[in-house]
Amino acid sequence: MGKLVSQSFLNIVRTWKILLAELVVVFVGVYGAFWVDNYRDELDRKDRTAEVVAVLVQDLTDLIDVSGSFNEYMQDGLQKWDEARQHGEKEPPYVFRIFGAEKPPLTTWQVVSQAQLAELLEPNLLYELGFYYNELSGLGDRYVRYAEFTESDVLPLMKTGSAGFYDEDGKELLPRFEANMDRLREYHKMSVEIVDWAKCLRDRVASVDSSNVVCRSVQGVTPM
Repeated sequence: MGKLVSQSFLNIVRTWKILLAELVVVFVGVYGAFWVDNYRDELDRKDRTAEVVAVLVQDLTDLIDVSGSFNEYMQDGLQKWDEARQHGEKEPPYVFRIFGAEKPPLTTWQVVSQAQLAELLEPNLLYELGFYYNELSGLGDRYVRYAEFTESDVLPLMKTGSAGFYDEDGKELLPRFEANMDRLREYHKMSVEIVDWAKCLRDRVASVDSSNVVCRSVQGVTPM
């Protein structure tokens, strides 16, 4: 009788061992599947982050190069105009015109922003990128307003010479033309700041920076 009880006990222990082993196998299999899925998701996230970073770096670099050359051109033109005026010359208002689209392209940001960026970039970096591209769009609007007045009021009058731009004494620009020159100077100043901002952002994006560094300059009102 004792042998039968011992044998039954051993059978129960053996059965439980088998069940426990099967449970361990099932657990390890399920855990392994989750681990593999998570690993694949992490690799996919890294790949998507690398693609987004590459696109943004290229877009920021293009703006730095193009706008940087525009800014140098404007600076040179405005400086020469100021020097001519200081020598008493009655120059027509200096005009800056862009061949092609008048506003900087935002297509890259619009496409990239649909790529679930909250999962790929740090919140503070993502916020500043959104802020930057919003300011870039606003800068384009400013140039359009300048260009519209230039094309409708300045360019036609240039056909008649420079006298029509000055007051009766021929010493001062008429207020509307002086204001348009001021608008261009403001645009130039803001464009220089945008380029500096883009350089800082490009470095942050390239390194997927998660610090609290703020690239943007101080935003404020335009003094009159």
